[in-house]
Amino acid sequence: MSNGNETNMTHINLDLLKEAIIDMRYLLNRGYNRKTAADYVTSRYKLSKEERAIIFRAVYPDEQAKNRLKKLISNPEEITGRTLLIDGFNNIITIENALKGAILIKCDDGLIRDISYTSRKFKLTQYTETAIIMIFEILKIYKPKESIFFFDEQISFSGEIASKIRQKMREEGINGYAKTCKRNDTEIILKEEGIIASSDSLIMEKAERIFDLAGYITNSKFKERILDITVFK
Repeated sequence: MSNGNETNMTHINLDLLKEAIIDMRYLLNRGYNRKTAADYVTSRYKLSKEERAIIFRAVYPDEQAKNRLKKLISNPEEITGRTLLIDGFNNIITIENALKGAILIKCDDGLIRDISYTSRKFKLTQYTETAIIMIFEILKIYKPKESIFFFDEQISFSGEIASKIRQKMREEGINGYAKTCKRNDTEIILKEEGIIASSDSLIMEKAERIFDLAGYITNSKFKERILDITVFK
């Protein structure tokens, strides 16, 4: 197992983190509230901010993890000819953080996530453009019938990035559109037909089929920097 990006991973004690993850999973399996469990484990093991973020965002009760794994599409060819509902910021920010060398985690539910909390502070950068290019590469290869991007209005630059996506779709000849909405978690779920591309827990709970778009891209490009916590048993 790789220790990931040297800049970001060397200060994380993997032996300590393993014990913290096992304890967190134990508490969640017994019905403890996520924040309460994370606070207890963080205090017991004196976890850093990054280590706490890992146990909070990546560890799930066994039953919940199994249910989500059943929904996950393992073969990207399954999105061909189907409507793909893309949680815009969710995917772009994960890819951006991977490009910046941030820690990536393969979580209990099979999704690959970063551990940042940067969505509210989102800014358009050169990483944004690169992330969009990477997403469009996948859309061009696997050709969904329609690709619909959703961007939360409450996050900065949502209108600008939705406009950028629409323009790029026209240029690349990709069928679909991009829109802003008040709440992605309700807007995407209300769509009856389509495979959902999101690692958001609220969306995943109600989705029927999930494609980890950002996870597929980061696993292809940055596999050596992904910490797989599912091996910590």
